[in-house]
Amino acid sequence: MHIEIPRAGDVSILYVEDEAAIREGYARALRRIADTVLLAGNGKEGLALFEKHRPDIVISDIRMPEMNGIEMLQKIKMIDPDCYAIFTTAFNDNDYLLEALELQVNAYLQKPVEKNLLKEKLEKITDAIRKEKLTKIQQQEIEAQRAILQNVLDHEKNLLVVTDCTEVLFANRAFLELFDVESVEKFNMLCTSFTDIFMPVKPYLHKGMLEEGETFYDLVQRMDDARRVVTIVGADALPKAYQINVSKIAYGDKASYLFSMTDITKMNIEKISTEKKAYYDSLTKVYNRNKFNEFFETEINRVKRYGNATSLVILDIDHFKHFNDTYGHLVGDKVLVKLAETISANIRNTDLFARWGGEEFVLLLPETDLENAKLLCEKLRRKVEMIECDEAERITSSFGVTQLHKEDTLKTALDRADHALYEAKKAGRNRVVAVP
Repeated sequence: MHIEIPRAGDVSILYVEDEAAIREGYARALRRIADTVLLAGNGKEGLALFEKHRPDIVISDIRMPEMNGIEMLQKIKMIDPDCYAIFTTAFNDNDYLLEALELQVNAYLQKPVEKNLLKEKLEKITDAIRKEKLTKIQQQEIEAQRAILQNVLDHEKNLLVVTDCTEVLFANRAFLELFDVESVEKFNMLCTSFTDIFMPVKPYLHKGMLEEGETFYDLVQRMDDARRVVTIVGADALPKAYQINVSKIAYGDKASYLFSMTDITKMNIEKISTEKKAYYDSLTKVYNRNKFNEFFETEINRVKRYGNATSLVILDIDHFKHFNDTYGHLVGDKVLVKLAETISANIRNTDLFARWGGEEFVLLLPETDLENAKLLCEKLRRKVEMIECDEAERITSSFGVTQLHKEDTLKTALDRADHALYEAKKAGRNRVVAVP
């Protein structure tokens, strides 16, 4: 990386002095220090030149016609608070000194100003300015290189992640798009630990296989190449298989690892199909109880760790036994499918909807408090009422809603939601009941 170091002459100076002879005399000395020297006869002219050229240093007399040096510098500091400034003062300028001090002036030189003293002050200031400019140039070079690197990595189809195995520190676009998030910060809010994304399904690698004191890096290293495979369920709810490689890297002050994951789903159709059976209900095509239990553990950990508002819902079809007894199980199955499709189409990607068993379903709503969960369920209840099924009569549903507490287990949360559902049935069905 080549960086051109700023010269002393790259610094520009605005010199404001109302006496023409003094102004011209000092201008010659200033041009030996800086290539660009701007001259003004009063504060008004000096302000205009500053607004147009933005010089690095302002040297000004305090007493001047039209606009004095204090007034001029006050306006300049509003434009550039970090501007360097030197005031030249006379014996009788003491009345102005308190105001000048408030402006954080870098130096005060008494008139008549000794040119050597002025040179010494300017050399110190120009040296500081050169260092600032050099730092800024270096930072711009670093940012440019970082942008180029990010662009290259974002065009990489493999998932690339830098992590300490808990928090994601860097991720390329392919990884963020898989989880439908805009940044690593958003991903970290959704997931309490990076390794939680690896589904605990044999024969894929997951954190449940870690031995005592072992990192995920260690787990991958002790596996032969053929077994270095994980499965991930992204925002599209489809499980995919990835060949995984992990390397130790230096990244800040944390023990960090670079994860590179290559999509090999097409090569693992049979395994993925097995996994799909483990996590999806074969009739309604929504998640099953296994997936819900796993997702619940992740969410309750987030509630405990961050205090996030997350709500749980149990819902079922009213008088479902009547559908089966009156129209037969095939119509009953069709009603279940239509309800599952309706609910799935009206919730967020971040919500988890699963069949709990029979006509009962569960909903987990991250980042949703009890009141908003109740409003959503009212909307879903109305959508269910609108379902048309030629073979059956009007379909309705009841909802039991609760918000997760930090001390909750799956059982305690389900018990509250189930009690709310019971109250909805008791009150006449086709309604939403929420309990804290």
